[in-house]
Formats: sequence, C-alpha cells, structure tokens
Amino acid sequence: MEDFTIMTDSSANLTPDLVQEAQIEVIPLTCLTDAGEMPAYDDTKPFDGHSFYDKLRQTGPIKTSMVNCAQFIRAFEPVLKAGQNILYVAMSSGISGTCAAAMQAAGELMRQYPGRVIKVVDTLAASFGEGIFALKASMMRSAKVSLDSAAEWAEMNKRRMCQFFTVDDLMFLHKGGRISSLTARIGSIANIKPLLMGNSEGKIVSCGKVIGRKKSLMALADLFDKHAPQGNQDIVAIAHGDCEKDALFLADQLKKKRPLKDVLIRCYEPGTGSHVGPGAVALFFLSPVAVK
Repeated sequence: MEDFTIMTDSSANLTPDLVQEAQIEVIPLTCLTDAGEMPAYDDTKPFDGHSFYDKLRQTGPIKTSMVNCAQFIRAFEPVLKAGQNILYVAMSSGISGTCAAAMQAAGELMRQYPGRVIKVVDTLAASFGEGIFALKASMMRSAKVSLDSAAEWAEMNKRRMCQFFTVDDLMFLHKGGRISSLTARIGSIANIKPLLMGNSEGKIVSCGKVIGRKKSLMALADLFDKHAPQGNQDIVAIAHGDCEKDALFLADQLKKKRPLKDVLIRCYEPGTGSHVGPGAVALFFLSPVAVK
C-alpha cells in the first residue's frame, strides 16, 4: 500500500501534540483581531485559550478568514513535488468555503502534476467532528490502508459523526454567519440554553433547549446515551470555550453512560472559537447509523 500525506485545516481542533503523534499537517485559518491577522494554529507555541476567550468576552465576535485557493496551492505543491499523494480532510462545506477552495486547488495541481493524487473529503463537520476523521485516517495509514480506501471510509461514514453542542451566547454564531437570526433568538430568554447540532448537510441547526447550564450539559450526555453505540467507544472528544470544568463534568457523565477508556478534551482553537464564543461545550463521536 502506498504512503500518503494527511492534511487538514486548523478548524479540526488538533493541537500540536496530537498532530505530531498522528503525523498530520495543518493549514491554519486566519483570525482578524484588533491587533491584526493571527493564524488559528501555530505549532511553535501553545494556544493561550484563557487569554483568547477573555478577549472575546470583552470585544465580542471577531472575523475569521478561510484558507483560499492560493494558500492551498502553496501548502499542497511541495508535498506533490516530493512525490507524495495527499488526503485532505476538510471543514464542512455547509459553513465555510474552505472545502471548495481545497477542491479547486487540488484540480489545478493534479493537472500540473500528472500521476499525483489529492483526495479532498468534505467531512460535513468542524472542530473534532473534522479532526476525528483526520485521526482515523492516520490510524488507517499506519495499518497500511491505501489513500483511496481511507478517503472512501471517510466519505461513507461522515454522516455518522455526531456533533452536539451548547453555547452561552448564540450571537457569536449568528454574527459569524453560522446560524440564522431566528435560531439565534432562541437564546434571548434569560437562562435558556440552546442545544445545537451539525446536520447531514453540514449546517448548524437547533435540536432543543433547556433551562440552566447544568441541564444543558446533562442533555449532551443524554444525546450521547441515545446515539452512541453500546460497549467500548472509538474516539470521543469534547471541545470547550475556556470552560474546562464543564468539559470535565460532561466527560464524567459520559463515562456513566458507557465504559469509556478516555475522552479527548481540548480548548476550542481560535478559528472555531471565534464563532462559538466563550462557554461553548461540544461533544463529538461516531454513531452506528447516520444522524440527521
């Protein structure tokens, strides 16, 4: 089986330790702050999530910039020149143009480099919903699975990815263009906590609401109990917007539902974090069947 390079964008929420272990390359989106442009991923220094989200609490939402076609060409071309093929694990086309830009770059480069292959998988997901597919691809590569087979597995299983989350302030998602104004108004009543999910089209939609923070976390655990397979799980991950205690509480609730060995917990990276805002908690896992 041939070797291949696995690449993804910073929305996948893979921290440098995970990237190094899985041998994945990350192309960063850009955050547009009052201090100028900031890459949403930097493998040379740890991400200071507390400082970043404290700033968001003061300023509100900030803009982000997707990876464009020219940036993808600059990232992909050296890999092709080195004789490697590429599996690119992309953020949902339902919330960003990043996947379309990757596909455009792939088409142009494959015409320039006959015989080289770039497979782009639209995961219909973001954060760990995307990152889990990159990690799974790495496991498959280690097991000598081919590029075509790894890409095919991701395509066949992407609608099994469960992405459930709750936020403290829906206006972050609304101002970032991720949800409609109607959905944003759900959270306008005091102490109403929205439950959201990534749907089969890769878009963010409402799937319920509860009163109170603790109940919103318990509701995420109940969704896990409803949709997760019985027995040992594969990869279960939680992303949070500078609220690690809430993430740990949710992880404890999940372990009461299933015999989990571990739960992958990380702070939301700045690109996605700019849209979900401080206080967001998200849960990601694969269901036995497609989730609508």
